Amino acid sequence: MKEFHYSLPGLNNKIAIVTGHKSGIGKATKELLENLGAKVVGFDLPEINLKNLDLINSHIQNVVSEFGTIDILINNAGITTIGDIVETSLEDIEDVLTINFKAPFLLMKSVIPIMKKNKGGSIVNTTSDQVFVGKKHCAIYGASKAALAQLTKSAAIDWSEYNIRINAVAPGATDTPMLKNVFKKINTLYPKLFPTDNETFYKTSIPLGRLALPNEVAWMIAFLASDAASFVNGTIVSVDGGFTAQ
Repeated sequence: MKEFHYSLPGLNNKIAIVTGHKSGIGKATKELLENLGAKVVGFDLPEINLKNLDLINSHIQNVVSEFGTIDILINNAGITTIGDIVETSLEDIEDVLTINFKAPFLLMKSVIPIMKKNKGGSIVNTTSDQVFVGKKHCAIYGASKAALAQLTKSAAIDWSEYNIRINAVAPGATDTPMLKNVFKKINTLYPKLFPTDNETFYKTSIPLGRLALPNEVAWMIAFLASDAASFVNGTIVSVDGGFTAQ
C-alpha cells in the first residue's frame, strides 16, 4: 500500500490516549496520530487494575498533569477467544468482556468528565465486523464487540450536548498479530472448518480480495477523531473491504 502524506484538521497538538498501542491497529493508530501532530499516550491495559476505578482515574490524572488535558480517547485494545457457547468457559468470558467492554467503559467514564469540562472531545472505539454479522466459534468475542457498539451509540447521545463525539470503527479481517494467532488456534482446534487455509478463505470472502492493513483502519480512526468528522457522532463505520455489504 502506498504511503499517504495527508493531514487532518484539529489533531495538531491534541492530547490522545490509545490503548493496545504496541501492535496491530493500535500501533498504526498511535504512529499515525503522532505523524498528524497529536501527542499520544499509550495505555497498556494489563498494567492497569481494571477492578479499581480510582487507579484508572489516577492514570488518567497523570496524563492531565503532564499534558494539561485529554482531547481524544481511542479504545482499541482487544482480545478474543475461540469456541462456541458450550466450549467457552466462564473465565474466558470474563477475560474477553473485561478487555473488550469493561475497559473502554471505565476509560470513557474517567475521561468524559475531563472532556465535558473542556466542552469537547472525541472518543473512538474499535469494534468488529461481528457487530453486524456472526462468525463460527466467535460468539463471545462478537458479543463483546456488539456491546461496545451499543455503548458507543448510547453514550454519543448522552454527551452530545457537551460537544463530545463518540464513534466506532468496525474493522474486518486485518493483518495483525492477533488475527494470525486466531488462524493458528483455528487450525489447531478446527482443522476442517474452512475448505482452504484460513487466510485464503478470509481473503476470498472479502470483495476487495485481501486482508485490511492496520494503517487503513488507523486512517479511519484518525478521521473520526479529527475535526474533519465534526458532525459524525454515534456511528459505527465499517472498514472491511465490503465483507458486511454482502
